[in-house]
Formats: sequence, C-alpha cells, structure tokens
Amino acid sequence: MGSYIENGSSLVDTYRLISTMYQIGQWWQENKISVADEHLVTATCDYIIARLQFTVNKEKLPSKRALLFCVEGEEHYIGLKMLASLLEKYKWEVGNLGANLPLSYAINSIEKRRPEVVGISISQVHLLPSLKQYINEIESLTYSSTALVGGEVIATL
Repeated sequence: MGSYIENGSSLVDTYRLISTMYQIGQWWQENKISVADEHLVTATCDYIIARLQFTVNKEKLPSKRALLFCVEGEEHYIGLKMLASLLEKYKWEVGNLGANLPLSYAINSIEKRRPEVVGISISQVHLLPSLKQYINEIESLTYSSTALVGGEVIATL
C-alpha cells in the first residue's frame, strides 16, 4: 500500500479501493465474514486514510469550513475520514469530530466554528429519529449551515 500512495495515486483512486467497504458490510450482513474480519478491513482503511492525509498539500489558506460527525450511537466513521481528506485536498478547513457525537456537542461546535457545511454520517436505521433531532436543531440555529447526510442507511432509502 505504501508504494501505491508513494507512486502518485490520487485520493479519488484510493477511495475507489476503499469503497469495497460497502461489499465488506454486505458480506458481514450475509454472515460470509466475521465481525473480526470487518474490523480488520476497517482498521486497514483507517490506516490508508491516515497515510493519505500526510500527502495532502495544505499550504494555501482554506477557503471554506466543514464540520463532520456521526450521530450519537453511530460508530462507523470511515466515510467521514474519506470526506475530510477530499475536502482538505480542495482547500477546505475540516473539523472531523468523529463517531458517536452527542447532539449538544454537535450544536455547540457548529455555533463555535460556523461551518458552511455540516456533514452527518449515519448507517443504522434505528438512529433515524436521532438524525431528525440533529437536523431540526441545526435548522433552528441563527447561523445557517448546509447539512449533508451520508452513510449506509441513506444509500438504502
């Protein structure tokens, strides 16, 4: 993998490789692989993304801000890391707050950082009521951010 990164592959090319996480998730749901196998692939993807973040040129001042997080109870954060790397490549200032962020902390961070875009990740159907609360709270703020929602549960709707 190191040579793949060092030989000039783009972030987009690498994320095409990482998109296999959807297939891994499907295999896990079908009991074709174990949760340990899924965790190994996730850790490998996490490593790849971390390596890539060092290759992003951050010399120019960022032009826009994004704030990314998972709703409380959501632990699937790899998609957020991929999005963060892509936004940084295009000179966005990114705050990636990661997995399992309680609503009050999300709102406080939005008010403090004032991002143009708020990215929310959700992969579990039972968390949809929480997502609705997050969106309602974001929409009620005096500061206007564009909320984007992604994750496996959105792909299945």
